[in-house]
Amino acid sequence: MINKKRTFKLALLPLIIGSASHTAMAYAAEEVKKDDVEQISIIGSRSMKQRSVADSPVPVDLISSKDLNAVGGTADMTDNLKALIPSYTASPATGDGSAFVRPTSLRGTSSDQTLVLVDGKRRHRSALVQFFAPAAGNGAHAPDVGMIPAIALKRVEVLRDGAASQYGSDAIAGVINFVTKDASEGGAVELQYGQHYDGESNIKLAVNKGLAIGEDGFANISLEYVDNDALSRGVIRADAQELLNNGVKGVGADSPFGDAPFTQTWGRPETSALRMFLNTGVELDGNKELYGRFSYADTSGRYRFFYRNPAIPSIGKSANSAISALEELGYTGNIAQVGFTPYLDGEQTDYSAIIGLKGELENDTSYDFSISKGSNELNYFLNNSINPGLGLTTDLEIPQMNFNTGGYKQEEININADFSLPVGDNFNVAYGAEWREETYTSIAGELNSYSDADGQPNGGVSGMRGIEAKSAGSFSRDNYSVYVDVEHDVTDELLMQYALRYEDFSDFGSTANWKIAGNYSVTDDVSLRAAVSTGFHAPTPGQANVSTTITTFDGVTGAQVEEGLIPATSALAIELGGQKLKEETSTNYSFGISSNLGDNTNLTLDFYKIEVDDRIYRTGNIAVDDPRFGSVSFYTNVLDVEHSGIDLVVSSTFDWSNSISTDIAFAYGYNKIDVVNVREVNGNAPVSESTIEDIENNFPNSRFVLTTNTAIADDWNLMVRANYYGSHFDERGTISGSDDGSGGISSGSQSAEIDSIIYLDAELSYQVSDAMIVKLGASNILDSFIGEIDAPNANRQSVGLQYPRRSAANYEGGSWYLGLSYAF
Repeated sequence: MINKKRTFKLALLPLIIGSASHTAMAYAAEEVKKDDVEQISIIGSRSMKQRSVADSPVPVDLISSKDLNAVGGTADMTDNLKALIPSYTASPATGDGSAFVRPTSLRGTSSDQTLVLVDGKRRHRSALVQFFAPAAGNGAHAPDVGMIPAIALKRVEVLRDGAASQYGSDAIAGVINFVTKDASEGGAVELQYGQHYDGESNIKLAVNKGLAIGEDGFANISLEYVDNDALSRGVIRADAQELLNNGVKGVGADSPFGDAPFTQTWGRPETSALRMFLNTGVELDGNKELYGRFSYADTSGRYRFFYRNPAIPSIGKSANSAISALEELGYTGNIAQVGFTPYLDGEQTDYSAIIGLKGELENDTSYDFSISKGSNELNYFLNNSINPGLGLTTDLEIPQMNFNTGGYKQEEININADFSLPVGDNFNVAYGAEWREETYTSIAGELNSYSDADGQPNGGVSGMRGIEAKSAGSFSRDNYSVYVDVEHDVTDELLMQYALRYEDFSDFGSTANWKIAGNYSVTDDVSLRAAVSTGFHAPTPGQANVSTTITTFDGVTGAQVEEGLIPATSALAIELGGQKLKEETSTNYSFGISSNLGDNTNLTLDFYKIEVDDRIYRTGNIAVDDPRFGSVSFYTNVLDVEHSGIDLVVSSTFDWSNSISTDIAFAYGYNKIDVVNVREVNGNAPVSESTIEDIENNFPNSRFVLTTNTAIADDWNLMVRANYYGSHFDERGTISGSDDGSGGISSGSQSAEIDSIIYLDAELSYQVSDAMIVKLGASNILDSFIGEIDAPNANRQSVGLQYPRRSAANYEGGSWYLGLSYAF
């Protein structure tokens, strides 16, 4: 006989799913049926008493592999998660390395304040320290989830609460755990082709195969290849239009994307990737399992920079400084007539290897020993640009236009020992230790990318000055930690959880964090949950030592600006108030309710507040007298930030007839960001008031995802999804604008308020046979675009962009896709 409490857990399973569609809920229910509801192992618990998600004291989302693949035209996993989780934000790929490693955010925090796990093991960071992320994420150094192939996943678990006391550094906003497939037989092939309405194509080919190793072992391997054309969504710049009006030939002809006469390309970059994942395990004598997880990814991207214009006397436009420098040397070639636009290639190599042994001792203690190595390397190649310091050839031609400007590499080694001991039926003690080493490496560019013809450092190649040999090198740190995690069924209705973790870092010292959480079943249909915890993000060697120089352009005047990012403890930074970085600290509070409302309708509502102190952030650009750049910035602990909000999830099922039913899932997230304190650096506010305003207002406060899945007979399924982004403000200008001297607002100084928008997706699938499914879908089916920005608001029209550059809502437009999957 099934008791009421177990029935309640099964009924509540779908409503903990967060923002996943009801397809994911149905998938999760299937998983339950296979192993019984009590056999689901979830993130957030180290007890071997595998509990259901309804028992969790904090909200946990489960997203099925089917839902992850019901999103068309995406570049990588980042887009998939963004479409399914309202509290997860990813801004458009734009600006240097951020064009290749997307800036993300969970609950309005920076991307490195969310811990990423794969099968419960910490994922290594990317090599990129974010320089061009939206205001809330500027300076983050986080893993790149885009390196994980979707076809390798069984599900994704998202814990939306602080968990640093359980898992260590970075778990301030929560934890995302990617659970990989472990089948020892069968497999699938997936092929998808799509096009944006403007014609750009994308293709994905993926294969998964399970293999048996002996009687009790398995090897599950996945391969994924994707190729995405670059998007071009800007407008013709005024200076380029004037050249066209003057009859100049070849304007924009140097575009690698074929979108001439555009001299500047705005939109998602061109990308391609090959990703692989292998999950394997072998049963050994004595109730032991030897396991291994290996991943490899080779990706490339291409992103176009700002246009360098020639002199255009008719509109009073002087030539770009690099072009002028060549003309002073006697250059009269094509660039002097049409200008040029550099474009950046980013090549990434990513791999990880985890080997472990897990089993159970005679006293029922479960153990898991593992060692892992992860690496991500990002190399830059700047094309179609010039270094005026190299001069001209004897026939007055430009000697070099393609440059290796260097790159970055992140390497991590983790050694873990985890134990879990049940003490009776209602008490579990988990404990363990971890040692980790991180190494961040700056890779020097070629000499000509940062020096003149005599080998002396100069402004370097226009667009991205190469990393100097003297700035290159490796920077390491290690840490060790110990933890204890207790779960206690106080009564049949009350579950309590306690966690304590101590970590010691070689570069900044030690930290201790704790968590208390509980889940109380008020009735068979209503459950309350609450948690309070502390957390931290340790400054990374990358944040402490990154060094780079870039060229940007003022959006109003078009003037070229050289910016240098320097290490926080460099002599120049210390002179300007820099200091050794320390950890960010946080305190999390959450309270929630889950309820079965009857008639197949379920609800969860969670309130949260995250207080982050000593947030690591990049200072504003500080003017300096230096031949390499006009201003510098560095990372420092200067901000105290509060994130607060609610997450609401409602799910239901409607049976229209014996052959037609609809599952509905509505997930809503409200998040508010407040910067409550800014510390001075060298007597000055290191982060400007306008940047503070951006941190608080660049992300929409409200987002929701509404998904319906309608099953028609046994063969057809129609999915319709609405993604809503609430109103928010563009990063340019300030909300109040600047005083024009007469009490009014000066033109071009006021931030534009970006109206709310809804993107509609749809997918129709047909089960051709037991093995084959064909699907036809569309993303942003109505071809909706976020609002354009022009005068009198601050805008980027002068550089050819009519949309907000880093809005959480994209400006890609609609696309369609056709997919085929075959299971074997």
